[in-house]
Amino acid sequence: MAVPIRMPDLGTTVEEFRIMAWLVREGDTIGLGDALAEIETDKAVTQLESPAQGVLLRQCVNSGDMAYTGDILAYVGEAGEELPEDAGPDVQAAAVPQTDTVVVNGSSAAERVAFFARNLARELEVDLSAVQGTGAGGVITREDVLRAQAGAPMPTLTTLSRGQMAVARAVSKSWTEIPHLFISATIDMTTAQRLRAQRAAAGRKISVDAIFLYALAHACQTYPICAAHLEGDEIVSPSGLHLAVAVGVDNDLFLPVIRDVDRRSLEDIHEEIVAAAAQAKAGVLPAERLSGACMAMSNLGMFPVETFDPIIFPGHSVMLAVGTIQPAPVVIDGGIHVRPLCRIRLAADHRLINGRLAAAFATKVKEIIEGVA
Repeated sequence: MAVPIRMPDLGTTVEEFRIMAWLVREGDTIGLGDALAEIETDKAVTQLESPAQGVLLRQCVNSGDMAYTGDILAYVGEAGEELPEDAGPDVQAAAVPQTDTVVVNGSSAAERVAFFARNLARELEVDLSAVQGTGAGGVITREDVLRAQAGAPMPTLTTLSRGQMAVARAVSKSWTEIPHLFISATIDMTTAQRLRAQRAAAGRKISVDAIFLYALAHACQTYPICAAHLEGDEIVSPSGLHLAVAVGVDNDLFLPVIRDVDRRSLEDIHEEIVAAAAQAKAGVLPAERLSGACMAMSNLGMFPVETFDPIIFPGHSVMLAVGTIQPAPVVIDGGIHVRPLCRIRLAADHRLINGRLAAAFATKVKEIIEGVA
């Protein structure tokens, strides 16, 4: 009986591979462990060894085409042996799985089924009419068949909200296009907390977010390149120091913009943040609140999160992450004192900002907050 040669799990971070070249031809005799083809993975080009011996009866994937873990690449058996009806050079040979149709749950509705999933279902005796496809466009995938064979429950499929889709596109674009450089620092929040208590006693509330936005804007006055961003090979400077602050609403994320932060008081900045957060939660952020920022800040200090890696928003060069404030022992003038400390994590676009400059900018933010008046 002809033996199907499947794409093995190569232990890479992806399950998609390219068949670079076949090293044997149809009709050639091969032995166990012989090199069959050169395969390109996400790490390197490697050789696929044959797990069977006999005659190479059919190549099911053409050179240069894509294949996935578990796909049938070829058949090995005895000369002249019959192959399954659907075995052919075009089986599993496209980047988008080729499909067939079956009747689902006894109805006339057509469901797309990848050929390799159909082959696997036949081998495992899985009824495809009872399998829900989770691939693109409802395609029944190899994982769907294996899940059905194991009797595991099907995953619940939901659609991202418009806001989540926008964030998904933005972070994907940023992470793939911007080389992130990370700098960490610890800030003594004693002076900032004393200032907040004094203003609160006078009926004027100031948030931690307002203090950090204030510090970022004034640090940009010393290091203006940190407020710029790259467009191709051009450095684009902002028209003003407009900063965004991350606001989470359930699983949606918004970055409302606070304008001219460098020219405003701490109380004004705080009131603008409160107003922007209220608009975000009510779903009524105006367009002018969502554009024009040169950098952004995200504060997760309301959770017991010491630090996290921020992702730079496209069109920015800097993103600041702020962790929780917690008391910790520090050495001051040879003595041990307990101070409220906060860890920050600065992400910078390494194409524009080198490590020394990023460190200097983070240090300036620290100096401003520790000496804020």
